[in-house]
Amino acid sequence: MITAARKIAQKFQQMAKYTKGRRELLELGSTEEKSEFSSMTDMIKTCKEIIALTKNIQKHASMISKNCPDKRLVMSLANSMEPIGMLSQQLNIIASVKASASGKYNEAAEVEADEMLTINAQNLMKSVRDTVRASEACSVKMLSNPNNNLQFRRKR
Repeated sequence: MITAARKIAQKFQQMAKYTKGRRELLELGSTEEKSEFSSMTDMIKTCKEIIALTKNIQKHASMISKNCPDKRLVMSLANSMEPIGMLSQQLNIIASVKASASGKYNEAAEVEADEMLTINAQNLMKSVRDTVRASEACSVKMLSNPNNNLQFRRKR
C-alpha cells in the first residue's frame, strides 16, 4: 500500500508538470498543437494510472479491515476509504473535461480548471494518506492479537 501511495504522489507530480507546462504555454501565447495534445493525453493516461492505484489501495485496505479484530479501527478505516472512489472518479471526469476543452476557452477558464484538478488531487492524496494510516493501525492491532494465527519467518 505504501508503494502504491508513493506512486500516486509521483503521478500527481507528473500532472503538476503537465499543468504547469500548459500554463506557461498560455502565458506565452503559444499554440503548439502537437505538444499540447501530447501533454493532455499523457495527463489522462496518468489519471487512469492513479485510479488503478487507488483501486489497488482500496482492495488491500478492505482485506485488512476484514481481518482486524478492533471494530473501532475497522470503522475508521472504512471512513477513510469511503471518499477514495468518489474522488478518483471526479479526477477522471475533471481531467477528461480539461483535455477536451483545452484551448477552447479563455485563459481564466484554463486556470480555473487547473485549480479544480489541483484541489481534487490534494483531497484524493489526503484520503489515500488517511487510508494508509488507518490500515497501519489495523495491521498493528492484528499482529498484537493473541488469537492471530499469523507467523512470521525469516527469509533464508
